[in-house]
Amino acid sequence: MGFYQQIAPYYHHIFKINVHQVEFIKLKIPKRDSSILDIGCGTGTLSLALGEHYQQVLGIDLDPEMIRAALNRKEKASKSIQFRQINMLTLDQLINDGPFDGVVCFGNTLVHLSSMDEISLFLQQVKSNLTPGGRLLLQIVNYDKILGKNIQQLPTIDNDEIIFERSYGYRESENRIDFHTRLTIKRTQEIIKNRIELLPLLKSELTTLLNEAGLAHHNYYGNFNGDPHSIDSPATIVEAW
Repeated sequence: MGFYQQIAPYYHHIFKINVHQVEFIKLKIPKRDSSILDIGCGTGTLSLALGEHYQQVLGIDLDPEMIRAALNRKEKASKSIQFRQINMLTLDQLINDGPFDGVVCFGNTLVHLSSMDEISLFLQQVKSNLTPGGRLLLQIVNYDKILGKNIQQLPTIDNDEIIFERSYGYRESENRIDFHTRLTIKRTQEIIKNRIELLPLLKSELTTLLNEAGLAHHNYYGNFNGDPHSIDSPATIVEAW
């Protein structure tokens, strides 16, 4: 069983709703009649929150267990929210759903792609699925900081339900990061370990790929409060159009 399938039942305990994310999106996409595509939606936490503000929200994820969990959580939610199992590299499947006024891709989803070519393909498809003036909002870990300062550990997530420990191992010769995780379920003391390979995307590389995809206007932030991006920022967040 894959890592995301294993943690799907606990995902909403690990990554709880971040009100700053929601407010950031509302600031950048202010019209309530907007349509939003949430890529890498997981178990639907962000999509469900956005459904309270926007006319149409579609959450997509590659993992079937994540989508199944999202659909289970949707039962009492607005009919304007939909969930679908779709690969982020095949956004052409959404031709009858779009174009969208906003495309959101948070949670470090982008760097799960395996190459710069795949990221380029993804950004090109995003561009073709946006309305004129529509916004792409992206968030990844600040890999300029991770590589530049040799960061090997991310902050542990510890709450009433779980402990989620995360560490990085950089393979410079291959330009890949081994992302090691250890999830402890407090109620049962079950431990779920895994390793995922990530592509450490730098800000300069992302800028080049955005420009090539026709998303030549962009603003960078270091967090969802809108602070400017720097080498010390925890995240690399971009608004592009």
